Amino acid sequence: MNIYPIQTTFTSGILSPRFWSRSDLPQYRSGLKDSDNMIVTRHGPMESRNGTVFMEDLGDNYARPFPFQLIPNNITGEAFTAIATEDGRLIVNGASGALFQDDLVNTSFSIDLTGWTRLFTSGKSTVTWSSGAALLTPEPVVNGETAGVSQEVTVAAGTENEDRLVSFVSEAITPAVPATMKISIGTTVGAGDLLEQSFINVNNAEVTFNPNGLTTYWITFSCINDISPGGVPSGTPVYGSRSLKSVTSSLTSSGAIEFSHTWNEDDIRTMQVEMAPNEFSMYFVCQDKPPYKLNYDIDLNQWSFNLVTFGGEPSSWGPGNYPTTLTFFQGRSWWSGVQSEPQTFWGSKSNDETTADNELEDLSTGTNANDGLEFSLSKAGRIRWMEGGNNLVIGTNAGEFIVNGSQGIITPDDIFVAQQSAEGGDAVNSTLVGSMVMFISGDGRKLLAIRYQEDQNQWRANEISFTAENLTQNRKIINIAYARNPESIIWCLLDDGTLIGCTYDPYTDTMGWHKHSIANVLGISVSEKAGFSILTLTVQRVINGQAVTYVEELGSDYMDSYSVIETTSENISVPHLAGQEVIVKINDAQHPNITLDSNGDGVLNYFEDKAVVGLEMPISITTLEPDFGSQAGTSMGFNKRFNEITARIYQSAVPLINDKRVKVRYPETPMGFRQPNLTGDVVVNNLGYNDGSIKVTQSLPYKLTITGLFGKMAQNKL
Repeated sequence: MNIYPIQTTFTSGILSPRFWSRSDLPQYRSGLKDSDNMIVTRHGPMESRNGTVFMEDLGDNYARPFPFQLIPNNITGEAFTAIATEDGRLIVNGASGALFQDDLVNTSFSIDLTGWTRLFTSGKSTVTWSSGAALLTPEPVVNGETAGVSQEVTVAAGTENEDRLVSFVSEAITPAVPATMKISIGTTVGAGDLLEQSFINVNNAEVTFNPNGLTTYWITFSCINDISPGGVPSGTPVYGSRSLKSVTSSLTSSGAIEFSHTWNEDDIRTMQVEMAPNEFSMYFVCQDKPPYKLNYDIDLNQWSFNLVTFGGEPSSWGPGNYPTTLTFFQGRSWWSGVQSEPQTFWGSKSNDETTADNELEDLSTGTNANDGLEFSLSKAGRIRWMEGGNNLVIGTNAGEFIVNGSQGIITPDDIFVAQQSAEGGDAVNSTLVGSMVMFISGDGRKLLAIRYQEDQNQWRANEISFTAENLTQNRKIINIAYARNPESIIWCLLDDGTLIGCTYDPYTDTMGWHKHSIANVLGISVSEKAGFSILTLTVQRVINGQAVTYVEELGSDYMDSYSVIETTSENISVPHLAGQEVIVKINDAQHPNITLDSNGDGVLNYFEDKAVVGLEMPISITTLEPDFGSQAGTSMGFNKRFNEITARIYQSAVPLINDKRVKVRYPETPMGFRQPNLTGDVVVNNLGYNDGSIKVTQSLPYKLTITGLFGKMAQNKL
């Protein structure tokens, strides 16, 4: 019996083996048994993903990337990747500008004198706090007792011999003769063996010093009345005091942006991050360390990375008991996931100017509409994630909740929480996809989407990974990232280093899964540049027998970990691929593979202008067994033999079809140039018996887009 099977769409992607007998389902007709390094497109074809381009060598370190998304058309760039490594580095990949790292605690005195030690307060002089300033009031006589504050500062590792810039802002308090402000920097409290300088009638100043190899130092600010007023009428305040409003003591330099941090590998793995509404600040949270903020000042072209200094910080927060998730909604920051208060969440003060970080970092509670607030869920469970979109959505290990106010605005005296579903989730960053919130199930195996269902008047969670549940069998999803353009893909990283993706578009009813072989992937992130979504990965590879971690991102060629080399010599050097057999293309024409030596050096047969050198990227799809019926009603289990298979391809190099390849080069193609991409049909004949599935493989380092498979097949029951 001859039949003519056809498959013109692949939008269902990889289907679980549980579906391999379900030819009655529409997903079966558009599904696949397997694929590798190909993505499902919303239009129907399968298309090879772009290869990864090598960006940076991080050594033998665990590392995870995070997307730092800036507003378009600013002076430094539209987006960067912040990479946290286990050896204590936070690298803003590709960024440049002034680097500003504050070593102090409580630099703006926004809360109280936390972190500062009061000095010289025997009663003749006083140090108090009021309205965001330290009030230094020395003894009201010439050369009397001083008043001051001091703090011990820990020097960031690796910067012990780099200059610090110390600056302060102060104000004289109703003096006839202003008090003198003195900065002392030294090895003990109040000492000035590193630097000492006095300022008279100066409200703002800065000095530079070097720790000279010290790992800690003390910085002291003190006031003294050391000038006689003389001739001032009796009864007039003659001796002054000062308010100290802000202090910074910071590493400052220009060039590549890299900071030090104290996170360990577990902190980085479990960390959640969120960009603030101002699009210039990223917040990092994890259970064991206090929240940090990476900030870019567009006016100064200056980067900084510091502890978040909260106003009204909850007393329950502390080591091992910090927030593990946050989001932004209605002009507030929202924090939760504290170990000792698993059901509690906090909202910051609200401000119409959502770019005001001091409001987003002020958790002082009150009864006014714009005051901070604290609230606890009434249902058992630990808060795992939060997402602010059209609503504030909170996910616990037991269910999903919506937070709102009766008038649509959440305030301290108008807040209610309603449970919407009871799926439960894991402590993995959620992400917005259109009007849906994507999150990971409690067992780590399922990708779920919660969205508002108008017909049911509530939010409901649906499983997105249902058709490809086999991809996460005995594995967990530990990270998700959404790439909206060009194919709307939700990328999922599994705990064994496997990368899988789901092309998801509810408007075209596309939900197709695909998997990708890229060595051992440690972390993923997506940033938006010029309208395109760029996937960045940290990848562990074995080079010269040693594990190394590379930063790579999806590029424009079709090999992995590739570099572009421009030289006039046949001798090339690609150190990050030392000892590897590499694919080489010269001006886009394939050169014979070469093996680099232990230094990454190799010799080409010839060279022209530009070479692309990288690792092979296997590309393939395998279709499901076709079932177009028989006298028995089904052809499942029949032996099948294709007499002819036609693969319709689009702007692609000719692939292998069931291990057969038709002629790929024609006499009219000039020497030194590759055969142009083909749009049309590729036909192979006289193939053997199998279950009727077709495997299409691209063994060349070029693109493959398959728009359809069809042919002539015989089947019989032996």
